[in-house]
Amino acid sequence: MTTNLVSTITQVLNSDVVARIASSLGLDKAKVGRAIQAGVPGLLAALTSLVSKPAGASALLKTVSQQDPSVLSSLASTLGASGKTAFIDRGANTLSSLLGSTTMSALTNSIGRYAGVGAESSKSLMGLLGPVVLGVLGQQQRTQGLDAAALGGLLASQKDNISRALPAGFAEHLKDTGILDGIGGVKASSFKPAYAKPQPTSSNLGWVLPALGILAVGALAWYLLRNPTKEVATLPPAKIESRTTAPNRVTFTVTADEAKNWIAKPVYSSDNRKIGEIVEINRDPNNNVTEVFMDTGSFLGIGATRYRITSDQIQEVKPDALMLTIKESEVTKELQGTKNQPQ
Repeated sequence: MTTNLVSTITQVLNSDVVARIASSLGLDKAKVGRAIQAGVPGLLAALTSLVSKPAGASALLKTVSQQDPSVLSSLASTLGASGKTAFIDRGANTLSSLLGSTTMSALTNSIGRYAGVGAESSKSLMGLLGPVVLGVLGQQQRTQGLDAAALGGLLASQKDNISRALPAGFAEHLKDTGILDGIGGVKASSFKPAYAKPQPTSSNLGWVLPALGILAVGALAWYLLRNPTKEVATLPPAKIESRTTAPNRVTFTVTADEAKNWIAKPVYSSDNRKIGEIVEINRDPNNNVTEVFMDTGSFLGIGATRYRITSDQIQEVKPDALMLTIKESEVTKELQGTKNQPQ
């Protein structure tokens, strides 16, 4: 079975470890989780770019071979120990030496902006995250007996996994940093979703009726002047039917093949917060999407909650994401959800 480095690393950074990191650094747990969600694929992307350069794979092999194999199992206890600060500093210095200060600074600052934490806190998080990522790579290197070229090949094989794991908002921060070069950047889906054109609430020929009315009055006046002795029958006013249309709605249309490309794409609330990822799309015979299912809360090893989204709850279909009509705080109230068992 092919290794998924993102999944392997996030299994180490489970909910308990995240809580300990937050407590140890005096940060909000949600912000730490957000930083890790961006930091894991972000750091893997930077390492993938590194091994694509001359001597990059050799430098990585040398670094991972020097990692303490016990770091993955002892991370939680390390966070509460007196040597925590030295551990963080050593991790940050190792990454800076391996990636270069410019790349390290760009990655650290991007994670800080995305997660909403300060520069020093972001640097500390990277100091903790670095040994975990390098530790997992070292574990893979020892288990599989990888040399420098094979280690570089392992990272290169993870490009799709890394790209999919990068939060859309975070990827924007990494533009022009060179960090995404190794995975080919994060490309928007080539699929162009179908948008329903807003239906006009009145006809574009609405001016015709008033004009015809004026002409009719003029014709009647001319007729009466020409024929003053004749009686003209009075007709009841014409009954004009006004058609009203349904409120503007977005039609989300995909083929079976296109639907597959939407799996794992992010779902955002109306207040622009990522609330989950698409896991299933159901369509009618005309390829119109009738309902979407998303999972939320599973990134850090917590059992996911699956929510059902109906077509009328979709506000906008972006090239690589859906935006709903509801706010983040309204998800549990407005969407039908079921708790999934961790797999």
